[in-house]
Amino acid sequence: MKKIIFFIACVLLSVYASAQAPNFNSNDCNGTNYDLHTQLDAGKVIVVCWVMPCSSCIAGAKTSYNVVQSFQASNPNRVFLYLCDDYGDTPCASINSWANSNAIPASASSLRFSNAAINMTNYGTSGMPKITVFGGSSHSIFYNVNGTVVGTELQSAISSALNANGIEESGEIASEINLFPNPANTSLHLIFTMEKQSIVNIEMYTILGERVYSNAERFNKGINKMDISCSKLNNGIYFAKISDAYGSKTFKFNVNH
Repeated sequence: MKKIIFFIACVLLSVYASAQAPNFNSNDCNGTNYDLHTQLDAGKVIVVCWVMPCSSCIAGAKTSYNVVQSFQASNPNRVFLYLCDDYGDTPCASINSWANSNAIPASASSLRFSNAAINMTNYGTSGMPKITVFGGSSHSIFYNVNGTVVGTELQSAISSALNANGIEESGEIASEINLFPNPANTSLHLIFTMEKQSIVNIEMYTILGERVYSNAERFNKGINKMDISCSKLNNGIYFAKISDAYGSKTFKFNVNH
């Protein structure tokens, strides 16, 4: 009997894991229609964040917004945040007011919805906030959490969803990339060897996905050096993302004054 129950459980688990995420079709707060599966088939990655809205939803929603924005330079028009009312019964005006007052502005990559058709219970248990990442032509779920979102985990999930679309985020943009000292105090020294001349984007993010530094500059083939000030950064964990037209690499470092 135990073997039979175990076999049935394994079958159900495999079916659930391979199943497509249920679709939804809804107008956003501006009246534009969006169909989840159509967006995914177009190679887009959708991050849905359900909120009440409430004070306990602020941190998770802001982290989701910041992480989505961190992909806009390297993957323009591919990663989107859908900020959704939990049960679709809050007026769009209230959602807009709440989001704007908490530094979650609307934009081409940050949309708002209030429609019961976007039902969080179709994707597991409900929670405040609930963050789910959808991507790939198989309409898969790459991230699904309630309550607390970890910025680095969300970044990894989005990268996996992009790769499922055949978009490789990590590439060979440079060799022998070194960041030091680690931990950094007043400045972080960056030395890297370029395979060819290229415009390089250098960005730094907190562990919650908030961008604290951004610079785009053309570097020549060969060894390049750059110093980045850390004097105004709080102590903690940060990520440095180095990207160009050929790919990107991300490095973890600490700041300790």
